[in-house]
Amino acid sequence: MAPHVIEGESGVKQVQGDCWLKNDGTVWNGSGKIKTLQGISLIGYGGKQFAALTSNGDVLLADPYKLYLYNKVGTVADAASVIALAAYDRQVAVLYGNGKVIVFRTSDFDDNGKIIPFTITEDAAHIAFAKSTGDHPTDALLVTRKDGTVWMTGNYKDRNKLTEQVSRLSQIVKTSVLEDCEHFYAMRSDGSWVFFNEGEITPVDVPSVKQLDISVSDPNPFVGDGITLGIQETYTNGAKIKVQASQADIKVQKPHLLAIQPDGTFKVLGVGQIEATVTSGGLTKTVTISSSLRNNLNYAKLIEGVVYVPVKPVVQALGGTVASSDGGVEVALGDISLSLKPKSTAANLNGEPFQLKAAPIVDKQGMMMPASLLIDVTGAGVKWNSQWKQAEITYGQAGMIVVSADTAGLVKKVAQGSLAKYVGKSYWVNYFQGWDRFSKVTVTDIQPVELGEFVVVFKSASGKKLESYPMSSSYVTDLFADGSSFFNYDPYKKYKWSSTVWSQIKAGYISLGMTKEQVLLSWGAPAGKDATTAKGKVIETWVYADFDTIVFIDGKLSIIVN
Repeated sequence: MAPHVIEGESGVKQVQGDCWLKNDGTVWNGSGKIKTLQGISLIGYGGKQFAALTSNGDVLLADPYKLYLYNKVGTVADAASVIALAAYDRQVAVLYGNGKVIVFRTSDFDDNGKIIPFTITEDAAHIAFAKSTGDHPTDALLVTRKDGTVWMTGNYKDRNKLTEQVSRLSQIVKTSVLEDCEHFYAMRSDGSWVFFNEGEITPVDVPSVKQLDISVSDPNPFVGDGITLGIQETYTNGAKIKVQASQADIKVQKPHLLAIQPDGTFKVLGVGQIEATVTSGGLTKTVTISSSLRNNLNYAKLIEGVVYVPVKPVVQALGGTVASSDGGVEVALGDISLSLKPKSTAANLNGEPFQLKAAPIVDKQGMMMPASLLIDVTGAGVKWNSQWKQAEITYGQAGMIVVSADTAGLVKKVAQGSLAKYVGKSYWVNYFQGWDRFSKVTVTDIQPVELGEFVVVFKSASGKKLESYPMSSSYVTDLFADGSSFFNYDPYKKYKWSSTVWSQIKAGYISLGMTKEQVLLSWGAPAGKDATTAKGKVIETWVYADFDTIVFIDGKLSIIVN
């Protein structure tokens, strides 16, 4: 059967043979969902043999005689670390992320009839089964090793050992079998392909990645936030493929500011400008993330023209640590080490003497350092805001504010008057602090708090008191202006939709047949739109930041690609 589009499918994690695995652990084919497969984490296919791995580690092979019956051939530990399955003629190979390969063959069993698993290697990058040949009478497992070489398992008693290195192949990252172990394709680390034909190597002109696009879920996050990278490869034949972050090579310039999590997301650890470099499909692209501090810090001072900020909270906000040492402090900030002593301009930077422009001081809040130190050592921009009497520390678009003892009073005096207009008004929740979407709330007060910020106090329809997190006056204004947090109208009255549609929207789901207004309320605005007309129908395509794509035909949602 020729490749063809299956309409209405979404949430597809993997495709093997004529089956596809969805993110919810179900497996489907052209006839629909396969009811006998549930909780599946990976699937594999080869030589008309289908295999599956459950989330609890059971390895399943399709029964050769009974349709939709899957026999357990073994169990593996740490199933979440398995990255690939290969199947062929009553055998299945399991590849772990650390390079370990385990093979189960129905022909290899002990005296009790239990199938014996064999460990083939510990350094594999890719696996594929290949049919036997006259010169190699046993079906082989082709193993691409992490050093870029390709090996195959041996014959008969050596079928569970890597006995033969395939000659003339190097810098290989994966293989694709055409016929047998003498005829297969191999992909090099630069993205090019070659054809191995009975020992002869021939270059192959195949679609290659011509463009790499990276999107950041939030390029200007706050410290403590989680962010994701969307990665998309565009090939020379026009195909676009989304790549999981866990499958790409990602290097973070300042790992003390941004940490990669096991699930492929990132956690923001400190204030600053961070470069993340992604390599995928032989191409490399760098994105800049500017992380700021959500809440202001305390105790900035201006003494005789010198701006001072507290050492410990400022360094911690920058992703560093501070430890007391011999009457002074030891600062560790990425690859920077710094020793400071109070009342002394003599410091030590990375093991070398360093002269400060002003000496650190000590008060009841602890050691205070001259903000000029951040300029000289970390490249920060520092400004004393005389209107609000606060220190503003910036790194490009990233930054934090350290307020003084006078800031809150100044801000309250100037700002609260303009915010009072919101008191007594009613709004309907969109997305805010996990509150019940579309519920009605009324502003009862806007209370100034320390650090020059405000807490908005609400009352729910049932009379319950609700409070916002502390925020600046401009955040309060934005809160009620942009519609992303609150609506100034009752959406239930504006849109007369069914309870089923409202339930989907509140849960953040979309479904075929939805209108553009319904999708906007559920998923929000897309990153880009494109519209065209064909055969009298208006076709509008929306693409979101993570490259999820949806298509409306005459205003109705008709295609979902994610």
